Amino acid sequence: MNRIKDFFYNKNDIIIVLIVLVVAGLLIYNRIGAIMDYPARLAAEQAKSETTQTLETTEKATTEAATEATNEAETEESSTEEAAED
Repeated sequence: MNRIKDFFYNKNDIIIVLIVLVVAGLLIYNRIGAIMDYPARLAAEQAKSETTQTLETTEKATTEAATEATNEAETEESSTEEAAED
C-alpha cells in the first residue's frame, strides 16, 4: 500500500498535467470543425451586415428623394393656385 501511495505522491504533478493535456486535446479534436468554420461564418455575417446597411441607405435616399419631389410638387401647385387667384 505504501508503494502505491508513494508512487502517486511522487508522480502526482505529472499525472495531473497529462490528464489536463488529454482533456484539452479531446475538446479541440471534438470542436475542430466549429473552430475551422468560424472565419467563414464571420465573413458571411459581415457581408450580410454590409448588404443590410447598403439597402437601408438606399431606402433612406429613395424616401428622401420622394419626399423632396412631393414637397416641390406641392410648392409648384400652391404657386399655380396663387397665380390663378390673382
